[in-house]
Amino acid sequence: MNMLENKFTKNNINHRMFNIKCSLINSILLDYQIFIIKYKMCDTKLPNFLVKLKSMLNDQVNSHIISWNEKGSKLIIHQTKLFKEIVLPQYFKQPNYSSFQKQMNNYGFKNIRISSNTTEFYNENWTSDYRKIDKIKRKKKIELEMDTNTSILSQLMILKSCQNQLMENLQDINYKQTIISQIIYDLHMKSIKYSELFQQFLDLQI
Repeated sequence: MNMLENKFTKNNINHRMFNIKCSLINSILLDYQIFIIKYKMCDTKLPNFLVKLKSMLNDQVNSHIISWNEKGSKLIIHQTKLFKEIVLPQYFKQPNYSSFQKQMNNYGFKNIRISSNTTEFYNENWTSDYRKIDKIKRKKKIELEMDTNTSILSQLMILKSCQNQLMENLQDINYKQTIISQIIYDLHMKSIKYSELFQQFLDLQI
């Protein structure tokens, strides 16, 4: 009887050890996938505006406000009022809808107004699989030459343009720093979790 009990206990321990191993492996794989997704979002080649646009569409909480059409070829803002009040403030310090439309235009999106509250945005390279997203480029601004015949107003316009570009670059850097900090924090917390699971595994072997 004791032999059967010992055998049952040993099998039970082995089963628990196997479950812990599986749980540990699954957690590592899941965290690796999440890390890759966040790292890709932090890709310096992708403009900050497009990164935020992807995040808006990936957030299922707001899918009744902004989403893809059924074919995944157009971005639809279903409720403009809620988009201004709820979605934009989550991604921009100055949630101005006119500025958002201007940015969309700068990246080659065509604005199609369906109704007073619904708008579609289309760009042949902007699809739900994001395969051609790297082809989307911001329109280049007309370069003005500052020569002796350039007026003071033109010089001020050039300076203003440079200032705006600098501010966008700073916002982009801050945004990426936030993502990287979050990734580091998540990895740290997960490392603690893995240490605890590994310790449980060692305790069962003793």
